[in-house]
Amino acid sequence: MTTPSQDAITLAQISTKLDVLITQHATVAAQAADHETRIRTVETRQTTTDAQVKNLVERDADQEERIRKADRWRYAMPITGVGAVGALLAGAAALITSLGG
Repeated sequence: MTTPSQDAITLAQISTKLDVLITQHATVAAQAADHETRIRTVETRQTTTDAQVKNLVERDADQEERIRKADRWRYAMPITGVGAVGALLAGAAALITSLGG
């Protein structure tokens, strides 16, 4: 059998160990909560970044399409101009010929 003083010492040791464990648990729980908050922040930023990238890709695709259309029109202009000048010259030649020139 143990004496009452030994029981009190053992009880004090158990109480101290429990206090240490409770304090450690509180610290770990706070770290886990902080970690969870930081993970949520990173996930939110990633979602926002993904949406911004998608918008930029769509915008660039639209701009690319408009630039290609403008280029097709611009590069077709010299050929159209040559055809128009040729038609004017042919008309002038026909007019001169018909007037007896």
